[in-house]
Amino acid sequence: MHIPSPARAERANVRGIMRLLARIAAPLTLGLALVATGPRASEAAPGAKTAKTEPTKDKGKKDKVEPKKGAEKRPKGALSAGAPNKGRLYGGEKLASSKSVEVRGGGHAYGLPDLVRVLRRAAAKVSGKHKGSVLYVGDLSAKNGGALFGHNSHQSGRDADVGFYMVSEKGKHVNPHRFVAFGSDGRPRGGEVVRFDDERNWAFVEALLTDTKTDVRYLFVSAGLRTRLLKYAAKKNVSKELYTKAASVLMSPADADVHDDHFHVRIACPERMKSACVEESHVRGGGGGSAASAANAAGARSKDAKGEPAPKEEAGEAKEEKEAKEAAPPPPVATKAKKDEGGDKDR
Repeated sequence: MHIPSPARAERANVRGIMRLLARIAAPLTLGLALVATGPRASEAAPGAKTAKTEPTKDKGKKDKVEPKKGAEKRPKGALSAGAPNKGRLYGGEKLASSKSVEVRGGGHAYGLPDLVRVLRRAAAKVSGKHKGSVLYVGDLSAKNGGALFGHNSHQSGRDADVGFYMVSEKGKHVNPHRFVAFGSDGRPRGGEVVRFDDERNWAFVEALLTDTKTDVRYLFVSAGLRTRLLKYAAKKNVSKELYTKAASVLMSPADADVHDDHFHVRIACPERMKSACVEESHVRGGGGGSAASAANAAGARSKDAKGEPAPKEEAGEAKEEKEAKEAAPPPPVATKAKKDEGGDKDR
């Protein structure tokens, strides 16, 4: 009979104990794991109700995203925010060239849809009445408004510079594709072979002032040309209402550009934008204010942005000075024309 050595017997006993411990540890480890993780819904006993896990955040509430510091909240739709000389434009519409409108090159052809469309309608009316007429348009506003080089206003999408209609020496409509300055005699200051077209320019003014969708607040133009247009209107026997409105809207503010080579069209703040849109320009240093200065602007000599008399060419200067001091011509009826009100700094 073989008797194992004590060392071998001891190793056998250790192996047996280890196997026994392994058998005991396996189910114990599994039980501890199940206790730690909890039962899964798929492993729950048949018929047992599974507990619904609650969301970590309140039901129906979304995380609030804090706006970045300095971020500008953009409104929906088109909006003229602020004043003409300190404002912004949101959702502006770009004026494009068409059969009756030529827009000067550059990216400053944005405005409120109200402004863009009233210019289109007025130009179309003139073109419909006088075939082949083309309205030459300069700057409106930048795409997002704000300061625009060469202008004090044009910041909020309500301003547009529009060239005059012109005719050749033979009376045929011409478009020189640029602004041309005129004296009160209707002759160009720079020697161009064109004339100020009284008929078409008045038709344009009338179309703007009788537009039923947009209120045109101001039409800045030199004192001499304002007088010329009102005399033409009186000669055409326009209604008292239209004449009075033209006498009020056409003006040459003393603290603005001379406007002898273009109309400056400004529309009023649309009613839907009254909470954000500022009607008049902010008063600049020196007191006075644009509205106050424009009240006496009719017939006054225009000045540049620095307040100094604007330089003039010799041609037509004497006549312009004389007419500039005169009151507006009498309307086609017995009553006197309404005195100009309002006004604004411009360029």
